[in-house]
Amino acid sequence: MSTTPTTTQLPTGTWTLDPSATTITVSAKKLGLFIIPATLTVVSGRIDIGDDHQVTNVDIVPDASSYTSKNPKRNEHIISADFLDTDAHPTIVFQADNVTSSDSGLTSNGTVTIKGQTKPIDVTVSNVNVNGTTGSFIATASVDRNDIGIDKMPALVISRHLDITVNATAEKNPRA
Repeated sequence: MSTTPTTTQLPTGTWTLDPSATTITVSAKKLGLFIIPATLTVVSGRIDIGDDHQVTNVDIVPDASSYTSKNPKRNEHIISADFLDTDAHPTIVFQADNVTSSDSGLTSNGTVTIKGQTKPIDVTVSNVNVNGTTGSFIATASVDRNDIGIDKMPALVISRHLDITVNATAEKNPRA
């Protein structure tokens, strides 16, 4: 996946994701042919940017039970104990403290916790825009659903890898 170069110097401080302006899309291929998208609602999110203008911490927490596709029956099944088990694991957590910049954008080696299992995840960040105290970005990653215990369906039916895209808007917190 290509990225847009990040030329904006990131303002220092703590930024809070705006849940009403942030979307998370999870996509999987069905039968190797059709892409099945679904969305998750963000509960909270925080980005810390240090004095050197580098990202020092990222936390994004979506509500696992907010999984929504165009198929209500699928939605019920995905949030059940067969897949996300949202009664026992109501949130998904992405965390990173290793964010690096290059000519092609930002990358992160973080972790994702889904269904109580924490696994490493590589994230590419692009389209970073900052306008005063508002910022936005797009983050993309892929996760192997078998690695996180979401393995009820064979890969022939639903692809093993889930593509995740976060379209985020954040507000800079005023200094205390």
